[in-house]
Amino acid sequence: MKRHNIGLYLNNTAVIDTQTHAGNMWTGVYNSNYGAWNENDSSLFNLTQSLFIVDPNLGATFNPNIPLGVNPGEPNDQGWFDYQTGFSTYNCDGLLLCVDNHEERGEGSDDLKEAIAADSAITSAYIEEAKSNAKIFLYEDLKKDSVTYSNNSALMQFLNDNANTTFGKLNNVKQMIKEAFALDSSNAFLLKEKDSLITVYLNNVNELDSIAAADSTVDNLTARETELITINDLQQERASILIQATNLQKLDNAKSINDAIIPNTIPEGNLKIINEIKIRFVKYGIDSINLFYTTALNIAEQCPFSGGVAVYMARNFVALFNDSIDYDDTNNCLQQGYYRLALTDSNVVNAFDIILIPNPADETTKVLLNKKYEGVCKVMILDSYSKNVYKHEFDCNKQQLSISTKKFSQGVYYVRITVNDITKNLKLIIAR
Repeated sequence: MKRHNIGLYLNNTAVIDTQTHAGNMWTGVYNSNYGAWNENDSSLFNLTQSLFIVDPNLGATFNPNIPLGVNPGEPNDQGWFDYQTGFSTYNCDGLLLCVDNHEERGEGSDDLKEAIAADSAITSAYIEEAKSNAKIFLYEDLKKDSVTYSNNSALMQFLNDNANTTFGKLNNVKQMIKEAFALDSSNAFLLKEKDSLITVYLNNVNELDSIAAADSTVDNLTARETELITINDLQQERASILIQATNLQKLDNAKSINDAIIPNTIPEGNLKIINEIKIRFVKYGIDSINLFYTTALNIAEQCPFSGGVAVYMARNFVALFNDSIDYDDTNNCLQQGYYRLALTDSNVVNAFDIILIPNPADETTKVLLNKKYEGVCKVMILDSYSKNVYKHEFDCNKQQLSISTKKFSQGVYYVRITVNDITKNLKLIIAR
């Protein structure tokens, strides 16, 4: 954890589970002087949901400075790090990812997983998008390693109950796309051979460039161009091997499942859209996804806490056409209000007293008030560029308003509802 103002920053919606003696290192020099900072410090219980177990004998690299609530505006993170001796860390040498070291990485606490599965106290204070993201990742984790959790009836019940729900179907689509690219031994050998040859010719180009840089009288442009042509041919042969090895039937099956998914939250809707783009891209190439650029950009510009992992996937697709876009996640997420919901007085409008059904929507959606309020309710809908696309007022006593969304393009919109001078912002996704 390095090259940041703070080594690790958790906002007040963040829970990362217990981190044991597993090689977490703070190797930077931070302008903030803090290697770790956790805004979720309202109680020791909240801090311990992201507990670090560290060995004090290992020194500062494994024991970062944390804020102690002494200075204005900083949290009190005392208790976040639990000091224990007698354990050892491991390193990830020789592994593509640290998580590949399955025996050492640990699985985190079942308590947190059970809380996510049951939608209980730990997650009940979080916005729906955050809970949806947690459940998507939990289902994937359980599906990938069900043997480890086979003795946990609560987690197995969650896995079984969601096999045919949105979580299960999204996971099936992901696995089918992955399996579509599974290579047999002969194709794997051919790819390795092409990669080796490409490396050889790239080295030749570098050598020619070095010679030309050292002696300006040397004319090796023709030789260099020949090497580049060979590299291009090898890359085309490599791409051809991948296309021939791709299981198109699995991609078609993945598309059928993806088309049938009815998302209930923004992260689910985003994943469905990105899956569609990914399948088209794999089967038909980059030209086939030109029409999806605006849709992908709408997802890419969302706050990742709201839009989920699909936000980062969308940014990869956008970069194929425009790699110069900077995403201001800090400001974006702050404006969208992603924070732990405070306890509210019964006379105050609660976010959950106002809902949109259906959401995602196609041709119509309804604003529903779960409680009666006096006065005029004002509704405004903004697109992802903050452009006003809808504005209307209705009598709050009627408790509902039907909105035609036929002319709305696919993507995410922000619904601003004002009741008694209190404004609530909800997200609306249009998916067709």
